[in-house]
Amino acid sequence: MSKNILIYCRQIQAVNNPVAVSYRNAEILARDLVADILMNKTDRLQNKEYDVIICPYFNKYTDYNTLKSLIKPNQKRFLIRSEYENVDVTAAFKPYSQIINFNSEINNPYKVDSVYRLNTNLLIARHPNNLTNKRYDCIYYSRHRADRMKYCKEYLQGDIYLSTHPKNHKHFFHAGCRPKLIKHIDWTPTKETLNQFRYSLYLEDVYTHSVFNNLANRWYEAGFCNNVVFFDINCINTIRKSELAYFEDQIKFYMVSSHSELQAKINECNKDFEKHLAIQKTWRLNEMNLRREMIEELKRIIND
Repeated sequence: MSKNILIYCRQIQAVNNPVAVSYRNAEILARDLVADILMNKTDRLQNKEYDVIICPYFNKYTDYNTLKSLIKPNQKRFLIRSEYENVDVTAAFKPYSQIINFNSEINNPYKVDSVYRLNTNLLIARHPNNLTNKRYDCIYYSRHRADRMKYCKEYLQGDIYLSTHPKNHKHFFHAGCRPKLIKHIDWTPTKETLNQFRYSLYLEDVYTHSVFNNLANRWYEAGFCNNVVFFDINCINTIRKSELAYFEDQIKFYMVSSHSELQAKINECNKDFEKHLAIQKTWRLNEMNLRREMIEELKRIIND
């Protein structure tokens, strides 16, 4: 018997960036799990009771009042977490289980019903767009992350582009970053701003160096936008524990430790960009299989 599943990410205010990764993930989950989705205030509540409610995130804007009205006894509830940062969960959602994208030293660190480890960042993975004309070299995009600023200061200089919300500009500036600033990336499918860039920069928090988190969304986004990825050298432990471990020897060429080294690698790769793109595409040959396996495991967890 099929279950009624709801993907819940409704906000108390209008969703002003419907292509943010949390919303994109919610829409993908709804499609792949054949579930209803409640995101915008204009989304209509279905006249049904849900066997499963999945929340891709909680934040201060989550519409908890509507969520409370959907909570029923004997209902499975899941919070998907792609970040190690603490999350405040409303008491009405409890008991619930977590599906986490990172490792932890203890089996149930959050004192919830169950903790499942699954690479949900694969949700965003898909077959690549057609290769289009690349107008720019290297981009980094992110919200402000305090534990990453020392790397941002090193790399985000000169001709490197930074895409972030304008409210974050002051944080990057105070950290010493002087990149080329651009507005938020447009994630309209096949028309993503990222398609216009040859290279994407992969940085991670200091904390993540020693606590494994699966490859970030930016790795999979670079894949479907035909970017060559440069990795900060401090990400080596993540690579060694990820699906890229087999390719470590090749990846070392694309690892950098300073802005000057990054710029030198850009200049070198610009001599034959398509060769380097082809090399990195070979690292992704199993990506869609991994995604399919992840979705099947997610379905098993929900239906168990």
